[in-house]
Amino acid sequence: MNKSILSNKWLKLGISCLTPAYLVLIGLLAYWTFLYEIRFRSETAFNVIYIAASAIFLILMLYTRKQLPTRIVAMATLLPVFLLIIFNASKPLLYIPPLVVGLILFFACAAGENTKVIMGTIYILLYVVGLIGFNIACTLFGGSSVETKLEIGVPQSVASEYDMAKIDNLNAMSVSPDGKYRYYILDVVDNARGKVVIVVEPNDLDVEYRYFTLVEVGYPLRVAIHNTRGVTPDIRWENGNTISYTFGDGEWRTSTISQMSEKNYLRFLNIG
Repeated sequence: MNKSILSNKWLKLGISCLTPAYLVLIGLLAYWTFLYEIRFRSETAFNVIYIAASAIFLILMLYTRKQLPTRIVAMATLLPVFLLIIFNASKPLLYIPPLVVGLILFFACAAGENTKVIMGTIYILLYVVGLIGFNIACTLFGGSSVETKLEIGVPQSVASEYDMAKIDNLNAMSVSPDGKYRYYILDVVDNARGKVVIVVEPNDLDVEYRYFTLVEVGYPLRVAIHNTRGVTPDIRWENGNTISYTFGDGEWRTSTISQMSEKNYLRFLNIG
């Protein structure tokens, strides 16, 4: 009886019609990570749920591998996965689960051999040429400097250069009085003595969800640059759009934010 139920074509079709939800999920993640930085309430919980959901959808799609909706999902999944890799090269947990799902389904689904040959050729070219091109673009346009936002969890090699207790206090007061802007501090390692940079970005463009926040990024308005790394600045907001700062020399300087810079949509290449 159980075997009869599991082999019912209408049950398989019904479950198969649910599988595009996984493709939508991966597409949304690619879209969100292109435009925003995702900050989860609990990244560990997200990773567990994400991997579990990928495993469940994989089982369901293997069960319905002969159904048309599943075949379409199997042929299409590797495209948003490629975008996830490009936009999140340093975050393998975001793209490895769907990459595994996409590869297994591609070979296991009941799509025609000609379709698999054509799509497989397209994906091989996309991944090989695309990833090589991505690495070349990062090398040519990204520069040789390494930028690290000073916040909780930075590598010890960076944290040891700064007064992190003071940095944490500064970060706690980073939002302007009117809530329109916020600042953060960058440590920059380059071929010279490095830099400390104060960056201002919008604070009112984030999108809040129950379990995560889409943080607006890509507005690199660098209001102050100190040409020696390891100096912990003092920073304070004077009003909604005026910020004052000093780099330990006792001289306070002021910058007024009249207009934000244009959004940098190529931030995943480490440009700007």
